Amino acid sequence: MARLENLIFLEERPSLLHNLRISQADAHLGLGRLYRDQNRIQKALEQLTKAHNLTQELITIENSPCQQDRLGVILATHGEILNLPGHSTPENVHSALDKQQRAVAIFCQLELTTIGPLREQTLRNLMEALLAMADTLEELELYKESQEALRESQAIGKRAQIENKTSPFYLHQQIAASTRETMDARRELDDHTSTLHVGSKIRLHGLINQIMSGKKGTVLNIAINNRIGI
Repeated sequence: MARLENLIFLEERPSLLHNLRISQADAHLGLGRLYRDQNRIQKALEQLTKAHNLTQELITIENSPCQQDRLGVILATHGEILNLPGHSTPENVHSALDKQQRAVAIFCQLELTTIGPLREQTLRNLMEALLAMADTLEELELYKESQEALRESQAIGKRAQIENKTSPFYLHQQIAASTRETMDARRELDDHTSTLHVGSKIRLHGLINQIMSGKKGTVLNIAINNRIGI
């Protein structure tokens, strides 16, 4: 795509060049998420930065819901990476919170105006951003704010159920919210039982795996950065 931008005929077709740059931003975002899944963190961050800068440039030309949605996904993904074990330094955690707050603000605004088939995805993006932000707030020991973010995500799930009772989205939200409540219960237990302290942060997939397998007290994931899966 970078080579295509240099072609002379594109200078005479600004709309074609604009669409090309939109596709380029989507490609950078896709690569960033792919590298994230492959745990190639530096490459993921490089691609997300390119996607972010290009999207910001596109927004100055046309501030459309699609551009805002992409920006929200970029910010949420970037925040998620900064919170990964081995990367969650105090500076990164604060940066992650800033990006997640901006993503939540974007999805909240889109939720007010989005209708039709895209609405469910917007609600899902908002719920997941709120849950991720709740986890970051807890990492910073801002427990009251973390609970508020969790309650907001639950409200989004209930609203989605009212709008579409056949959607699997509400079940997804229920599982995530109930898992967060289990995490909070464990944190309170840790706070009052120092001799049994195992870490106040419990990875979501560890708890979900425990529920799905029917096992109790089985460690499914190694302890990393004071986080475990049971």
